[in-house]
Amino acid sequence: MSKFKTRELLEKLDKKIESVQSSEEFQSILETFSKFHSYSYHNSLLILTQKPDASFVAGYKQWQQKFNRYVKKGENGIAILAPFSYKKRIEKASNDNEKETDSDDDNYVKKTYFKPVYVFDVSQTEGEELPEIDTSLDNKHQYLLDPILSLVKEKGVTLRFESLENGLDGYSKGGEIVINKALNSTEKAAVIIHELAHEILHSREERAVLTKEVKELEAEAVSFVVMDHYNLEIKSDQYLALYKESYDLKDSLKRISKLATSIISYCDQNLMSKKS
Repeated sequence: MSKFKTRELLEKLDKKIESVQSSEEFQSILETFSKFHSYSYHNSLLILTQKPDASFVAGYKQWQQKFNRYVKKGENGIAILAPFSYKKRIEKASNDNEKETDSDDDNYVKKTYFKPVYVFDVSQTEGEELPEIDTSLDNKHQYLLDPILSLVKEKGVTLRFESLENGLDGYSKGGEIVINKALNSTEKAAVIIHELAHEILHSREERAVLTKEVKELEAEAVSFVVMDHYNLEIKSDQYLALYKESYDLKDSLKRISKLATSIISYCDQNLMSKKS
């Protein structure tokens, strides 16, 4: 198995981000976020970089203990970064300017570092069949809209449905979202997510710093990741085609991944409670 150092993985991550040169490559990153929403943005990208066709990953022991499957002999793991924490004593200066370590537990500071660990895709394993994981919705035109409406309310954002002209699907401003009432439920969910992303990601300060193109790209990307996770097809918005090689994607990808993950987690919990 190829062994990586943390620095090498970070360099691999940076190279992947720097290599994005088209809207299609950007969309492949968003699809990876959709598949691996429980992983951080940098680990999702590391999985994409090393095994683009990966669909479901787990650690070596997790495959055995949780799924009764075993990694095939000779398979190389996919390196990702995992956090590890430890306590370090705080050193205090004594009167003679020498440092001393206080043994009191209250005088410890928690330190976290990252080191490589390895996961394997299901295609690299054999054993019992995996239980089918169905992320599609029985009633695609309503089920996702309900938790999205609940999320908007929880965030303290006002939502209105009105007749909008000139082909406008919706807009948001200062804690208020307005959606075209002529849209179907799936379209409404997608547009609400887009506008909610603006409300959460693009505060007054950020609206001033980020360009309109970047803000629209981020909002549409969040909507795309969530809708793709639930296998809900929406029209390919022109904003995804706004991606330009000159954009500094690193911060945007962090924001996109973090918000999309939180929305998916919220919707999953809401949908599971309805099924139970």
